[in-house]
Amino acid sequence: MDYSRRGFAGVLLALFGSPPAASSTADSPSILKRYRADAVILLLGIPLYKRGGVGSGQVSVEESGEGAQARRSLFFAAGSDPKRAHGFSRLGWMREVIHGPEAAPAELEYFGVLTSSPEESLESARKSSTAPPGGQSLFAAVTGRHTAGHSRSALAKFDYPSDALWSDPGLIEKAQAVFGPATIWRANSWPKSPNQPPPTFLFQLEGLLNKRTKCSGTYVYNEQEYLLELGTPQEAGPADRLLAIKGSVRNQRTGNRTAFRLWTEKAPNPAIPVRIEFQPRSFLRLTFEAVAG
Repeated sequence: MDYSRRGFAGVLLALFGSPPAASSTADSPSILKRYRADAVILLLGIPLYKRGGVGSGQVSVEESGEGAQARRSLFFAAGSDPKRAHGFSRLGWMREVIHGPEAAPAELEYFGVLTSSPEESLESARKSSTAPPGGQSLFAAVTGRHTAGHSRSALAKFDYPSDALWSDPGLIEKAQAVFGPATIWRANSWPKSPNQPPPTFLFQLEGLLNKRTKCSGTYVYNEQEYLLELGTPQEAGPADRLLAIKGSVRNQRTGNRTAFRLWTEKAPNPAIPVRIEFQPRSFLRLTFEAVAG
């Protein structure tokens, strides 16, 4: 699975060492937000078709312990509902676990699952959506661990029912089971952070959003380094309750860049977006809108 080429979209709709305990949601989350996914089909950048509620997503933050025993889990999952998306089934599941104080973590772990989606054109996506139901799809799983100045990770592929939703615990159990004694691990050293683990995606994004200013930072995922940039927050929404933020992710090796937009509340939790918008393919724009409950 080419995680590097898909950049932000590939990681976010993976959307995360040994994997954390199998679960479709974060356990006892301190913060939880659910989303409705809306889609717009584009042709040469021009909207052709829009449909709301084609899928769902969830973000949560879980905290436990203090000091060296502190543990913080960041979770994001999202996916389509084939019944609402003309048979199109794609999902991602991501969790990052920070061990130790947030300001100076001792270790970062991540585990993620992503539908292996080869569609690069509107026509190929149409063919995928008309595939017979009840079949198997190819999924990719990634797991990794970061310590001071070092990282290691592994990728694996496996088959699972095509109509699985991101909340299917069996999918996560199957993904974790593909990593075993024969797993091939890749490792790197990162001189830029000799005394701390190189940041992971959600960890870095949360930290930058909390600054509420134009800023940037790098993170490492799947043994590749990315530059995450956020623009100056702009007031938006009813009574200027929201802050709109433009951002981008650039693969430092390939130079490929993916743009996105986020909307967060001014208070109390600016790091948890109430809206996420990005374009994973030239023909598809997705919006995740926070919903009550």
